[in-house]
Amino acid sequence: MSKAFPIHVEQTPEGDYLLSWTEEFSDAGVEVRAHSAPDAAPGAEPVARAARPGVRIAGLEGPRHYFHLQPEQGEGLTAAQRNVPLQAGTNFRDMGGYRGADGRRVRWGRLFRSGHTAALSERDQEVVAALDIRVCCDFRREDEHVIEPTRLPPSTRIVGLTVDPGSTSSFFEQVAERGAAPADMAAFMEEINREFVRHHAPQFRRMLGELLALEDGGFMINCAAGKDRTGFGAAMILAALGVAEDDIVADYLLSDRYFPIEREMERVLRKYGGEAGGRLDPQLIRPMMETRREYIEAALEAIRRDYGSLERFLDEAMGVGPAERRELRERFTA
Repeated sequence: MSKAFPIHVEQTPEGDYLLSWTEEFSDAGVEVRAHSAPDAAPGAEPVARAARPGVRIAGLEGPRHYFHLQPEQGEGLTAAQRNVPLQAGTNFRDMGGYRGADGRRVRWGRLFRSGHTAALSERDQEVVAALDIRVCCDFRREDEHVIEPTRLPPSTRIVGLTVDPGSTSSFFEQVAERGAAPADMAAFMEEINREFVRHHAPQFRRMLGELLALEDGGFMINCAAGKDRTGFGAAMILAALGVAEDDIVADYLLSDRYFPIEREMERVLRKYGGEAGGRLDPQLIRPMMETRREYIEAALEAIRRDYGSLERFLDEAMGVGPAERRELRERFTA
């Protein structure tokens, strides 16, 4: 259960949905409604009544459903499975549900974040196509596109916004020459996050510009793992929508759950092994693949140090002042 959102939705291998929630959300009965469209869920027919403290929902057709939970007392909430269930996806998830400005919440089914999509199966592509993602901002380098081509639907416009922080190749060349320890890799990852703020603001500013220009449908950002470059981009989107910093960090840390380190390890060892002069030690690589609070906090601290506040950074570096933030909140929160 994420501290940033009180409801957890998980799909079983059989296709049933398991819904659970915190006592703070409700310690009494909850009515549950379900629909394949998030905005339609509150008005759908109930699929469970007086459920407590969780419920299993079976018999729903289709790849993705949204649930509206109405407790006997208090605010009703719409929720969905945070990760989009794909056979070969990498950290593909929905950014909906978080509380934003003025008590409104980020809309489900509009904002997505992911790692590379090169391994998506045909079924995965059908699931993603149903999300109606109109624009994807891809932060990967050109060589990453070649090695792992994008497999999103043709209807998705890909915007290449190369973010190449820390001169990764130079780091691994240094590894080949002098060696390095896992602590050096962790320090390198913190520095990468500071560079997002100090050297790559134009790319993330363009990302927010593309989001402002989106008239309808879904919006997605991705990189290789969907946790570092994408993590910072997601943080800026959520910040522009008025999501609290603690919840932004909580969303960032979900990559610890949804990025499959063991499955992706061999791919990353192949990717950087040549630059390091041969076989890399997985223990050296592991800090790069982990999701640590210190990484995103290094970026947030750089923002505070250089700009004084996240709001001022959004205004001056990201190009989203009060008017732009109001527009984004009107369209992407409810």
